[in-house]
Amino acid sequence: MPIIRQIHSWFAVPDLRNFGTISRLMLTSMLGLLLFPLINNSSESYLRQVYDNAAWAAPTLLLILVKGYALASALPRVTESRFAVPIVHLSNLLVFVAVDYVVLGERMSFWQHFFLFNFFALGFMYTEASRRYSLAPSLSEARLSALTARIRPHFLFNSLNAAISLIRLRPYDAETLLENLANLFRAQLRDGSQNSTLGQEIEWAQEYIAIEQIRMGHTRVQVMWQHHAPDDAETPHLLLQPLLENAVFHGIESTHRPGCISVLTTRQKHWIYIRIENPYVPTDSQENAKPHKGNSMALRNLKERLALMYDNDAVIKSRQLDGIFRVDIRLPYRRKSSDLKQLFG
Repeated sequence: MPIIRQIHSWFAVPDLRNFGTISRLMLTSMLGLLLFPLINNSSESYLRQVYDNAAWAAPTLLLILVKGYALASALPRVTESRFAVPIVHLSNLLVFVAVDYVVLGERMSFWQHFFLFNFFALGFMYTEASRRYSLAPSLSEARLSALTARIRPHFLFNSLNAAISLIRLRPYDAETLLENLANLFRAQLRDGSQNSTLGQEIEWAQEYIAIEQIRMGHTRVQVMWQHHAPDDAETPHLLLQPLLENAVFHGIESTHRPGCISVLTTRQKHWIYIRIENPYVPTDSQENAKPHKGNSMALRNLKERLALMYDNDAVIKSRQLDGIFRVDIRLPYRRKSSDLKQLFG
């Protein structure tokens, strides 16, 4: 087992569902095909060597991309296990042997191709492990800053004061508020996987809104939910709640008027789209009863986590329209494979 852990720390299985990873793999492969003839002591011409190497490397790479995408989508636990590196590398070797030795019948140059394939495949997995290791400090900093951004003292104190004031007059509402508050903070402080599901994110967001509706009134805080995306879609942990807290804090609490927040989730082919809209009153407006400085920390932390989790596949944009602040998020649709025990810790 220690040998497996050591191998797993030196090498990492690239996520072939990610466009950024596929782009890096394709670019590295093309550079390898163009550079290898320059260092190879062969009497053949440069273009002939490029063509001969591409004849076996191109179909091998294509099949490995298809196999890697199918394996990561259908059996994600295999690619995330401690045996992922040897399993994936052996399966890639089988693909290479099937193409080079069986289909193309390269008997004479098989061992040369075998050496080149192993050198490139292991080198790319080593580079992927180094890249993830270099991002580890940024990920830890993003987790810490996201945690401090989510737990706002004013929200905690106001919720507790609201529960105290409701204990005698409306004990059921006080109990509901405290239960939702406990569940929300348990979710925020829990350790473990940084992944969640969209269904769980909707539930945590609704618990937060329920707290604000009890504290500020159901007529003042209104939310229109349009949830049309799959509940099992994988998302970063606590994706929606910080954005809704921003919407309430800057869009509703800063004015004396009721406000409606819109939350829309939908799936289009291989993508999950999320849109959050809330009322927006400029800070310098006379209608702003509690002018707060624009707090973009939640958006900034979310952008960092999305970049670390999905590379270039995830997109988040925010803009101000006529009296509306809108946040649009696009995520690749991936089904969460964890069971309920792993999901709730």
